Amino acid sequence: MKRKALLPLLLTLVCLTVRAAPDTGIHRIDIRRVKLHEDIDKYQLALLKAHGKNDSLVIVSKDEEVNLLVTDILTRQVDEMQDSIELSARLDHRLKVKYLTGLQGMLKGLIEGWQQGSFHPDQTPVLYAQFLELMQTDLEGKSILPVVEKYPYETGNILVNASYSVFFENAGFQPSKIILFRKYCSIHPDQILPRLEYYADVPFADSLVKYAAHAFPNQFYDYAAASRTNVGRLIRQNPDTLVRAITQMANSKSGRLYYPFLDEVMHGRQTIASIGQVMNDSFQYYDLLVQTEIANARRIHNRDTPMVAGEVTKMLQRKAQETFINEINALHDSPDPLRFRILEGFTPQQLYFLIVLGEDVIYTSSYKGVYNRMMERMRIPSGDTLLMSVQFDHFKKFIKMAAGYNKLDHFLYTFPDSSAQRLMIAFARGLDRSGSLEEAVDVADSYGSINTPSIKKLIDREIGKSLIDSRASGDKRSKTIYHILQTIFRSSSDSSIDLSEKLGIPPVYKVNYSRLADDQGRVIQLVFFYGDKDGAESYANFMGMFSAKDWKVTKNKEWVEIRSIKGKPVWIFANLPLDNSKGDDPDAKAQEHLLDFLETNKLKPTIVIHRGHSYHVKYTIKQLPESADIVILGSCGGYHNLDDVLRTCPDAHIISSKEVGTKNVNEPILRAINDELLAGRSIEWIPLWKSLAAQFTTPEGRERFDNYIPPHKNLGALFIKAYSKAMESKASSEH
Repeated sequence: MKRKALLPLLLTLVCLTVRAAPDTGIHRIDIRRVKLHEDIDKYQLALLKAHGKNDSLVIVSKDEEVNLLVTDILTRQVDEMQDSIELSARLDHRLKVKYLTGLQGMLKGLIEGWQQGSFHPDQTPVLYAQFLELMQTDLEGKSILPVVEKYPYETGNILVNASYSVFFENAGFQPSKIILFRKYCSIHPDQILPRLEYYADVPFADSLVKYAAHAFPNQFYDYAAASRTNVGRLIRQNPDTLVRAITQMANSKSGRLYYPFLDEVMHGRQTIASIGQVMNDSFQYYDLLVQTEIANARRIHNRDTPMVAGEVTKMLQRKAQETFINEINALHDSPDPLRFRILEGFTPQQLYFLIVLGEDVIYTSSYKGVYNRMMERMRIPSGDTLLMSVQFDHFKKFIKMAAGYNKLDHFLYTFPDSSAQRLMIAFARGLDRSGSLEEAVDVADSYGSINTPSIKKLIDREIGKSLIDSRASGDKRSKTIYHILQTIFRSSSDSSIDLSEKLGIPPVYKVNYSRLADDQGRVIQLVFFYGDKDGAESYANFMGMFSAKDWKVTKNKEWVEIRSIKGKPVWIFANLPLDNSKGDDPDAKAQEHLLDFLETNKLKPTIVIHRGHSYHVKYTIKQLPESADIVILGSCGGYHNLDDVLRTCPDAHIISSKEVGTKNVNEPILRAINDELLAGRSIEWIPLWKSLAAQFTTPEGRERFDNYIPPHKNLGALFIKAYSKAMESKASSEH
């Protein structure tokens, strides 16, 4: 509300509210109300300091006029209102206490709302105007409902909804709370069901239930399963078809298996009974998910978004990984006919989704086995036909994985030349259109694995074109994404480009020794092991690296401490892979106790190593100390894990693997790093990685080593770092 329009209203309301004595100077305050006046004064002082400065101006906006108006209200006008209430001949002691308490509550609510972000203080003039009008209406014995209806939710929430509201005796108080609830629902529709629990008797409750089911079916499912709540009662009584369908699924023992097909059921393409017929057959249920995923992708291309389409993808991923990929991985030492027997009868489309939704867990050899079978089972091996048959669903993920596992050239060879070019152009296009950075990270990761110059040129050209378009449109986010990608890609072939200087990120090719050592000169390392068979074997191999002449090993019941005897002080702490097969997770407790020990003794790990399968990685990432500068993750799992690591350790150098780590590669890497540290040298990735590569001379050894991505080639991680820095700089400049 503009100041010129607001001031007459405020002046009118002040005059109407109470008839005060003309002299508002020094006067005697009834001792029974002194505390109220003192509290109001304290809140006024607190508001003057709320913006971080102790001065006579409340800063709530870049508009100086607004700041002056808000300051005037919270100081002079509130002071005059105190005097008006205190000196009024119309008000007895009870009413004076009431309205002074209301004034105090308004200031309290303003401060709390400001601190919590639920009320923007530049709305103070509106808040004060509503308080005056509520007080006047209440004094006249009229309902406050019309006043609440015409003001915004945020001000009414402070003056009426708050537990300290003074208008609870007014006849319009309860109806006003219902009006405020309706306003809240329109502003925060995703909070309808949580709030409806306390407003179950409102006359429009059924409409809210129906709306929530259609707008937020995933959330609705959880509430439909809680039948003993007020909301659960409303849901069970609602006649809407969608409400009833979700409720039926939510109250079924296998509800989560039915739920991804909600849209199919609602449109009559499936029934609960037909889904139930295939539910207990892993292959048939997976096939139904694949068919539905493809149908949903087709509809999305036609701008017809199915309900809970994301739930189909989630369930398809879960079944692909848990039922099929994990079994193939577990048989990695078995002959191929036995290892891949579970895939007999799979179509190319079914195998495609095993690949694109199995990135987080699939081994390199598992990927190659699935990929080969996918291509072999096409009547005419043709990549473009395959992608068309799956509606290009997740095709960028497929291309990224094919590049990473050195299958992209083979896949593109099955295309007509023009189709292959169009595919790679589409792969690099539109990376700024989704809310996530995942596609941009996938393109960055792929670029480092592509060996065909012509394909790289296509991607370079498309990224450059998109950068020009984003500059012309003025889209800052788009420009940032394409600028970073172009810079990273150029640096991969031009060593003179300094990424630190160009992108404002820490050095990429080197970690200084001084950065890794603490103030006592120690380099602290932390290693996470897990208590399964693989973890026990990995631990045994790991401990074989430390000879008694060079290292002192101290072991307790939960972890081992390894200290260097020669050279610079390197201290390594590793939890024991205690047997977790009984479900009590002693390895998790050992990790927790080890972290507590390190914190208590002010030991900050700058190198953190994950040893174990990909499904353990999330637990390592969750426990990452912020001090980590080098993070070594076997089975990294792509964008989400990289992003999670960099959220905790934004400047970390990450070594990641495309599959579970192997001792034949892990140990040479760790030994090479430790050799540098013992000598007091910085870690320089290019010469170190070149030296390591020379150690792997056999095709199998080379393939194993090539699964590991060093920090300077981890283009996805570099992209995330640079993007985060750019966004931080942008936010700083705006403030």
